[in-house]
Amino acid sequence: MNKLVKVSMVAALLLGSSAGANADEFIPSNISATLERHLAAQMQEMLKTAQQELSLSLQAQLSESLFDSNMEASMIAAEEDTSVDKQVVNSALVKE
Repeated sequence: MNKLVKVSMVAALLLGSSAGANADEFIPSNISATLERHLAAQMQEMLKTAQQELSLSLQAQLSESLFDSNMEASMIAAEEDTSVDKQVVNSALVKE
């Protein structure tokens, strides 16, 4: 996020300076083209990083959800096994 803040500040400064004066007079065209290329490259890098972070976050959430549902299914199966065992014990006691 540090890069995002820095890029945002540079962009704000450029926009602020171009609002007060004509950008072509304030910044020579070759410098502005270089800045635009660097800003575009940094924005692409930030978007790629954000996309990777989002993907990892979604994978983690999906894994957690699957784990929770598997644990819940295991607990239900264990409870059913316990109830079947209790019925067998109860029926054995009744038959004696």
